[in-house]
Amino acid sequence: MTEQEDGFDPRRARRRLLLLSVTAFAAVALVMLALIQIYGYEAVRDGWDDMAPVVIAIKWGGMAVLIWQWDDIIAWVAKRQRMSNGYRDYLLGIRWRVATALVVLEVLFGQNLLAHLLN
Repeated sequence: MTEQEDGFDPRRARRRLLLLSVTAFAAVALVMLALIQIYGYEAVRDGWDDMAPVVIAIKWGGMAVLIWQWDDIIAWVAKRQRMSNGYRDYLLGIRWRVATALVVLEVLFGQNLLAHLLN
């Protein structure tokens, strides 16, 4: 069975994931802009500063759960998307590369390390 017969197209899956990411980003941006228009910038910034520890804990917890349950998540996605065994095995093999990338991105951008280094 080829990948086309199998029903899974990695390029289509990447496009769908990109579209989902852009849509989610746009939705969050629109909500933030609406909140700023309604309550003002200072109130929204103060509210975000108050919520920051909870948001950070959720981000790190989500990353930990993702990496801890990686095999089960990939198995579920592979079954749902009818992935070939080769592509599923590839995804299973990149677990620690994904974990490293998530941690580096979170430290550089989420914790503002890049801004501190540039100042």
